Amino acid sequence: MGSINVKSAEVLAGERMVALKQSLTSAVQKHMDDTAQERNFDDILSLCTYATSAKPKFKAEGQAGVEWRDDVWLYCYAELDKVLAGERGTPTTQELIDELPVFTWPEAV
Repeated sequence: MGSINVKSAEVLAGERMVALKQSLTSAVQKHMDDTAQERNFDDILSLCTYATSAKPKFKAEGQAGVEWRDDVWLYCYAELDKVLAGERGTPTTQELIDELPVFTWPEAV
């Protein structure tokens, strides 16, 4: 006879939080990648690499991307910590995206 694997409520809650974090951070990553693609960058990582460009236009866009990316992740993880601590309800993906800092492309250099 096989044993029945029964997970405790605590284990199930932990697994749900891991899945929630994965889902929300994936959506945030996609949002940043989509924003970078507005100006023909492959993704946010590609945009950020241009912060060291010798070309003023790309350098300004890349630096703006780096600063925005940092602000987005700081906010995102702070809000996820609040969810885990029971200080706020779980946002939907769209609610979290709507709360994130807004990216503003720099003026043409």
